[in-house]
Amino acid sequence: MATSRSKILSVALVVSVVTNVIIGGFVTAQWLDHGPGTKRPHSATFDRHAAMDILGDQHRENIGQIWKARRKILGPHFREFGSSRRQLAVLLSAETLDQAAIDAAYMDMIAKRIEIEGLLKISLLEFAKSLPPDQRAAFFKEGFHTQKRHKRPGKEKRD
Repeated sequence: MATSRSKILSVALVVSVVTNVIIGGFVTAQWLDHGPGTKRPHSATFDRHAAMDILGDQHRENIGQIWKARRKILGPHFREFGSSRRQLAVLLSAETLDQAAIDAAYMDMIAKRIEIEGLLKISLLEFAKSLPPDQRAAFFKEGFHTQKRHKRPGKEKRD
């Protein structure tokens, strides 16, 4: 029984689409893992999720409760920061640049970022106070650790 040419082309099309979706998914996953908005080596950002992974259940629950309470306080500040970033983007994208407005919007965005950093510092202090010294040391070492876990050939891992 002969297979028609249209069936062969249909199967080839399906295989091609599936292959493209798989490759596209892989590329997207790599971009999300290493692209904009992800932590960079030598970043000062604290990775709460990585730090939580090393804690036992009780300490993880305590830190989670602290974070939930702090998140309610932080939320409006993050929304204001996002709004100021969007405003700056609008000003920088305008056909005519208004230097004074750009300067003011940029300073507003920086001020909001500083407010957030101050509130995050309070959260870190609360985390530290809730953990015994040995867990606290491991928690913060992991949370501030920004180097990749894998070694590249010829490169030594530095802490």
